[in-house]
Amino acid sequence: SFVVGTLAADGLTAGTKALTGSLSDTGCYAPKADGGWGFCGPASCKAAYITCASEGGGPATVGGVTGTYTTLGGTKYSASTCQSFLAKGAEADITSWTPKGRCDSTCTQKTTGVCSGTFLAKVLVGSGVKFAYCNDKWLVVSASGEPSVFTPNLNDVPFPPGKQGTDFRTGMSTLSTSKGQELYYPLSATDLSTSVGTNNKDVFDVQTGSGPYSYLIDGTTMYGLPSDAGTGMAVNGQSIFPTYNNNGKFTPEKCEADSCSSHVGQGGGQPHLHGDPFGDQDPSSSSPDTCLYGPSNYSSGVTGHPPVIGFAADGHLIYGRYLSSSAPGFAAPLLDVCGGHSHTATGNDEHGFNLQGYHYHTQVFDATCGSGQMCTAGESYKVTSTGPFQCFKADLTKSTGSSALLAATASSSYKGKADMGNRCCSMTDYYVLNGVDLSADVAASSTCTAPAAPTNGTYIGTTCATAGTKLYSGNTCRPTCNTGYCPSGNTKCVKGVLTEATCVACTNPSPSPSPAPSPSPSPSPSPSPSPSPSPSLSSATASHTRVRRSSALTLPVVALAMGVVAALAKDA
Repeated sequence: SFVVGTLAADGLTAGTKALTGSLSDTGCYAPKADGGWGFCGPASCKAAYITCASEGGGPATVGGVTGTYTTLGGTKYSASTCQSFLAKGAEADITSWTPKGRCDSTCTQKTTGVCSGTFLAKVLVGSGVKFAYCNDKWLVVSASGEPSVFTPNLNDVPFPPGKQGTDFRTGMSTLSTSKGQELYYPLSATDLSTSVGTNNKDVFDVQTGSGPYSYLIDGTTMYGLPSDAGTGMAVNGQSIFPTYNNNGKFTPEKCEADSCSSHVGQGGGQPHLHGDPFGDQDPSSSSPDTCLYGPSNYSSGVTGHPPVIGFAADGHLIYGRYLSSSAPGFAAPLLDVCGGHSHTATGNDEHGFNLQGYHYHTQVFDATCGSGQMCTAGESYKVTSTGPFQCFKADLTKSTGSSALLAATASSSYKGKADMGNRCCSMTDYYVLNGVDLSADVAASSTCTAPAAPTNGTYIGTTCATAGTKLYSGNTCRPTCNTGYCPSGNTKCVKGVLTEATCVACTNPSPSPSPAPSPSPSPSPSPSPSPSPSPSLSSATASHTRVRRSSALTLPVVALAMGVVAALAKDA
């Protein structure tokens, strides 16, 4: 499987699960477009294909070896008996992301920590997140769920989820990028004293392990996470699901996730994550072999603390994987079975957050295929987590409402979406994507004025096309420069402060520079660049060495330049 960099010695592990490989192992293979198998999972998944090659699915050929169709229920599938991809649902797309209703004059907005407009502008990436703000009790994030900063390769998946009652499988044609999803992240979380799989199990309305409001069950083993809903939201607006599928088995054993650990569930809609989306972003957006984050996003290098990559539904941040035993907090203590820890030693992350407060990490560890799965029973492989592993650490009953509670119970004892999503009037700290209108809810001091086009260039899109246009916190404009000149970055507004890009002489001028487009309020299946480049989860600079995923099952480690939920789609 793909391994990034010479980043850690073998045999280290960040959590309670054993790892015989490298901390940078992904358990994933390159997309077909790059000559790989195109999935995350055991090697034997190459014998589990069910979709049609004529539609862009079907077996891959890697190094002269061609995958094979699966035999299932006594049927040997083939190019003539394969299953077609499911079409996108007929539900109406969202055409306006402007929130409904009036602002609330009775609340006072929180503006520190995760509520800081500076923090939100730094960590939120891509065009999937439409807006984010805090009121007095919750961080609210509204997103389309589109992956944006990377391109999914869903048609490469050998055995993608199927729509119940049909012979169709989900793929790129099923993907929807215009369906809303929200995160309601409580600003105060009270943790349980225990870190066990049964945490919060009594909060769930259903105890069967199947369907809405049930926790996960694998035989007699219970996990205090929802069986058919998300556990958080990534910084690009994608839903984060458990590494387990809705049957309580590790998702890779079903051979149903693409090379960034995502798929579209049985119900269609947006692709969500069932594993760590680890693999550097591609600054040129020219290749699909990249994921949400990678070594170039570690602001202090790979020996530093991992970056924030998401928000757990119980009110704790999700950080990426550890890449070095020298990193702050590595194995001190080990990640617990909920997937997180509180550092023993004092210290803050790059945003100034105290790391002695509980937080989650993604991680990689060894796994073995069980019986009755799509992979070969007894086969060893690598699996990755998404943050919350077998439970939430927070005591959900101590919160008046959260996305975690929305997935666990319909009880009226907790707040609903309408109660948690109120917007305080005259907000100073928030994030809004270009073209989304929060003008009625924000303070004038949080806005900026679009500058004139830079010398030797002009602006792409309409947001900064006219000098003097009002910009809101999070708005970003990308200049396109004349031949021989390159953009110094993006022009962006954050909390009323404008950072202006210029066109500078290129170090190695090219005849026709082709800058990436700025984020658009109209979602598109194509990826969009980050609206707020930063040392955290920004697109890397032109000098970044792009990660290429290997098509081989094992390979020497490659060198790499360092520097840098509640969706209810059902799974198979």
